[in-house]
Amino acid sequence: MKDFSFIDTAEIVVKAGDGGNGCVSFRKEKFVPKGGPDGGDGGNGGNIIIKATKHLNTLIDYRYNKYFEAENGEHGKGKNKHGKNGKDLILLVPIGTTIIDENNNQIELEYDNQEVIIAKGGKGGRGNAKFSNSVYQTPKFAEKGQKGEIKKLKLELKLIADVGIIGLPNAGKSTLLSVISNAKPKIADYPFTTLVPNLGVAIVNKKSIVFVDLPGIIEGASEGKGLGLVFLKHFEKSKIFLHLIDISQDYKKNYKIIIQELQEYSKLNNVNLLEKKQIICLNKIDIAEKKEIDKAIRYFKKIQTNQQNIASVLAISAYTTQNVNSLLNEVYNTLKQIEEENNKHESVKQSYPKIEDHQTTVINLEPTKINITTIYNKYLNQNIRTFELKDPDFEEKLSRFDINNPYALKYLKNILSTHRAIKSLILRGIKEGEYVKINNNLFVFSDNFIKPIETE
Repeated sequence: MKDFSFIDTAEIVVKAGDGGNGCVSFRKEKFVPKGGPDGGDGGNGGNIIIKATKHLNTLIDYRYNKYFEAENGEHGKGKNKHGKNGKDLILLVPIGTTIIDENNNQIELEYDNQEVIIAKGGKGGRGNAKFSNSVYQTPKFAEKGQKGEIKKLKLELKLIADVGIIGLPNAGKSTLLSVISNAKPKIADYPFTTLVPNLGVAIVNKKSIVFVDLPGIIEGASEGKGLGLVFLKHFEKSKIFLHLIDISQDYKKNYKIIIQELQEYSKLNNVNLLEKKQIICLNKIDIAEKKEIDKAIRYFKKIQTNQQNIASVLAISAYTTQNVNSLLNEVYNTLKQIEEENNKHESVKQSYPKIEDHQTTVINLEPTKINITTIYNKYLNQNIRTFELKDPDFEEKLSRFDINNPYALKYLKNILSTHRAIKSLILRGIKEGEYVKINNNLFVFSDNFIKPIETE
């Protein structure tokens, strides 16, 4: 059976800002022939932050604009002037949005104003003033700003209705939805009219209430019959259920069928749909006798006294719209009560630390990987043994500096000559003049370190 998707999705690419480069500068003051280094640091790149808001309910803003980039940090300047940090870029999404990255890591934003730094901006490079010491009294190099993170993300949002209309086929769900909202569902007198869920919005007391018409559930649905349970997984977050029952049929039997199927679904999926508030709504009173209507109301009122999750019992006619306004007011009041209860816990929710506060810095202990190949040098007319080096820590430190700057290269040699990557190359038998390939960049091994091949 086809699994109809009722999830709003969007795929986007985000890029955090790059850090600004550190500055190489020396003081130039009158009557001061040898000014010291005064290059300032580069500014940090802006982060990409995704923030949940109660003011949105779809991901439509991300359907057409799919690339988002935060501001870069400014480069450092002379006179110890630090570059300005790039501004963070905040992307607003509805509450309940799940963020999935390329490694299938997932996080769901569950409450208003909850936010997560999804891509971190690059750190600004240090200016040459920061490298001044007894060894480097006049450092003629600075640190480059680090690149901001780039991530391809998938956003998923289960379309959350305030009210899920549930009931057997032909109970009148589609008719009711068409009456109370702007939805135009297909309506006919045969089972499974609703083949896909229909959303509708009703305005009650100036408040928008989202209703969803679930396809009809039949007896045995939890065993794979019918269509209803194909969709129920998408509506686990509906705030309340409106249980619509055809009063002209065997309403006692029909009610028990729905309850049994919901119990089976809950058991199989480790949820409890019956904990949600329910409004029992007896439909089609326009074709029923008053005596039978009163009898049915008394029957469900008795059930209500034994079950706290049943908010109220009403009788309506979706066809003639009799008592429909009363039903809408009851829905409004029930939702308001739930909202007030949730607000009591809002201060507790808001005290939760931000997601990024939970994150632990992971130290990359991935060992150095070396693959030995050969590269043909047409000028020497010979193959040069080449060591393809993969070491995230070494690569990250190397990327901070302009290795074509001889002063920066000298500094790197001093701090990285004992790095595990260099030791690994030596242990693998690398010799003077042989090549080292790092991220498609080619270096030559010289004096127990590496240098750009162009400088050979």
